[in-house]
Amino acid sequence: MTYVWRNLFQRKVRTALSMLGVSVAVAGIVALISVARGMRTSLDDYMTNTGASLVVHRKNVADLVFSTVSKKEIEELRRVPGVQDVSRANFSLEQLPKTGGRKPLLPVVLCFGRFPEDRIMNMYRAGLADGKLFQTKDEIIVSRYLAETLDWGVGTTVKLFGQTFTVVGTYTSRIAWENQGLVLHGDVVSKQLGRDGYTVAFVYTADKDRDAVQKRIRTAFPRLDAVPPGLITAQFEDQFAVLDEMIQLVTIIALIIGVLGVLNTMMMSVSERTREIGMLRAVGWPRRLVVRAILFEGVLLATIGGLIGLGLGYAGTELLLYFHPTSLVATYETATFVSGFTVGLCVGVLAAIYPAFRAANLKPVEALRYE
Repeated sequence: MTYVWRNLFQRKVRTALSMLGVSVAVAGIVALISVARGMRTSLDDYMTNTGASLVVHRKNVADLVFSTVSKKEIEELRRVPGVQDVSRANFSLEQLPKTGGRKPLLPVVLCFGRFPEDRIMNMYRAGLADGKLFQTKDEIIVSRYLAETLDWGVGTTVKLFGQTFTVVGTYTSRIAWENQGLVLHGDVVSKQLGRDGYTVAFVYTADKDRDAVQKRIRTAFPRLDAVPPGLITAQFEDQFAVLDEMIQLVTIIALIIGVLGVLNTMMMSVSERTREIGMLRAVGWPRRLVVRAILFEGVLLATIGGLIGLGLGYAGTELLLYFHPTSLVATYETATFVSGFTVGLCVGVLAAIYPAFRAANLKPVEALRYE
């Protein structure tokens, strides 16, 4: 153990740089997974925040934005026994208009199509920070973050979808990505999307009636599905699988970078200790002991770097959230930190295998002659 520690820290700067490489790789993985999980969780939180009992959307769509619930289906949903109310909702994206304000985190604005008379507007009424809720098709309310970032205030006129709107209010939300958007009349969004309907319908029932209403909707509307709001992301696993694949790709890239960094350190370490290893072999060290020492050295280097990386990943994510508190969210899970630390260990093992066997196969006589 003492031998390994001495060798590892004999070249402090080189060892520190290798640990840094492992740390950055692990930190990147932790931050990326945490933010991705946070955004995924926030979608379920947003749906739950509507207060609805069920979210009704079109079956077999690749993404929720492609869902359409027609006006006729909305009226029929209102007549389903046990349904107390139905709120219509649209979602769209629009490129941000040029303003004199700061540049927001996203280059587009999230547009939420709602109707003034619908029950879902209660969530914006509760979060109203200034002004009033919109009533007409040429009025909008915007998130406080967006208003402050773009220098919009109550009374400001903005152009979206080729139409001029007046900001009549600002709101705050505990849902991060909703703070990146604005709310306007649902018919305006429907027209922009070219649809004779809405993206989803939020159905309100008594708690005791929810399951029965869900069965009735699924039976009466074979083209639609109704799910509890907290389970909406489970309906679109294929969509989130793309995000998971991206994370896996980044993990592989981080693994390769980490392995190359540690491999360079281990190879140089073995090269500098060729005579020393030859002497150890000459006095009776078996090959397996040399392999074990070098492998342990690599694993120790990666373990320390990995632990530092876990801390950096958490600190870096929190720093990112500090600067973007209203537009980003992170969810920390034990599995995330386990994954990051596992990558660190893999880096140590993979990077030390070749140097370890190279050192073990050195012939003592040739090693002692090495200069």
